[in-house]
Amino acid sequence: MTSFDQLKTIAGHAEDQAALLGLAVVVSIVDVHGNPALLHRMTGAPMHSLEMAFRKAYTAATFAVSTEELTEKVQPGGPLFGLAVNSGSKLIGFGGGAPFVVESGERFGLGISGGTTEQDIEIMRGAIRIHESA
Repeated sequence: MTSFDQLKTIAGHAEDQAALLGLAVVVSIVDVHGNPALLHRMTGAPMHSLEMAFRKAYTAATFAVSTEELTEKVQPGGPLFGLAVNSGSKLIGFGGGAPFVVESGERFGLGISGGTTEQDIEIMRGAIRIHESA
């Protein structure tokens, strides 16, 4: 299976997870350099979620960390306060993004946006868990 086939499968898992929650979300996947690799907007997903999902995927891919792990660090007084502003708004500390690796060893970032932060995290974790168990 090619890397792109795997990305489409992960996006499908995320869409399935969202549908189970009655949500329409945006699924964004970027490569380790922050280049878009896949973008999928479910019918009815909020338009602002296109940008938010990309920023979550970009942050996860380039920092190699789940975005929820950055939430406290980007708060006033935190070591990464100002991260979003100083990165030209590309980086974000909202949950719903995580890095993952495909069979070829390539690392990507997955970003989900369209539900609450908790729902985005649940969908993201579910899609990655299914991918890793396959």
